[in-house]
Amino acid sequence: MNETQDTAAAKMLAILEALSQAGQDGEKGSTVTALARSLGRDKSSVSRQLKPLVDLGLVERDADGLHRLGWKLFAVAAQAGDQRLLLLAPPVIRHLTRLLKERVHLSVRRNDEVFTILSEGPQRAIEAVGWVGRSTPITCTSSGRALLFDHSAEEIRDLLEDTFQSGPGPKAPATVEEVIDRVRLARVQGYALVVDEFEDGLSAVAAPVRDVHGRIVAAINMSAPSYRLNNNLHNAGRQISQAALYLSRSLSSPPAETPSISKEKQHAQTGSSDEVRRVS
Repeated sequence: MNETQDTAAAKMLAILEALSQAGQDGEKGSTVTALARSLGRDKSSVSRQLKPLVDLGLVERDADGLHRLGWKLFAVAAQAGDQRLLLLAPPVIRHLTRLLKERVHLSVRRNDEVFTILSEGPQRAIEAVGWVGRSTPITCTSSGRALLFDHSAEEIRDLLEDTFQSGPGPKAPATVEEVIDRVRLARVQGYALVVDEFEDGLSAVAAPVRDVHGRIVAAINMSAPSYRLNNNLHNAGRQISQAALYLSRSLSSPPAETPSISKEKQHAQTGSSDEVRRVS
């Protein structure tokens, strides 16, 4: 064991990891004795190391002496996940912008709206406006549809029924049931396509980004004038879907070098080199 692994912080981290493993195995918690056995440590030392974790709310102890990860730890981990997303997403967004030659966004869900947190576009005379820091409807945007992929029909109804409004575009869904049908279609495709829903003459495509637990945490989407995409929208959808998959895998991997999505790396990740095509 090196000096770092022998520090008090490292020993506490090992306890947290052991408790995490117990949760994944379906156990309700671990006793001090069980933790000491799994860590190969003295029971009294494990008890001493657990005390500050319990006092800080990072570990919870019930009346039966079972220890489990505390909610405060999950709150801290959620913040770390957001920071990791913002760290890993920019090179992915830049790559897609160069590949598709259109504006690309990263968005998250805030209740029944979509909030854009990253946006990058090429140097074009005509392009979709960047929406960083602004909210758009979840019902008539490609990113909104991708963020609803894992929602059941009933969950979508509960989310939208009290606040539903038809979008401003001529082809926006007119009812909650239409939203549900379009989410279902997008889920089957693996990416969401929107044409003339948020704005007349504007097309967009999006795919969901998932965290280490498989939960949707964001969506990557591209938007552009419809006339410029013509028949390339589905091709763009496949590109964005692959980029979202890459970012999802990066979020689930230990920190490493700054990611890039070269054709070779996409081939290694997907087993298919013909997915990388340029959208003219």
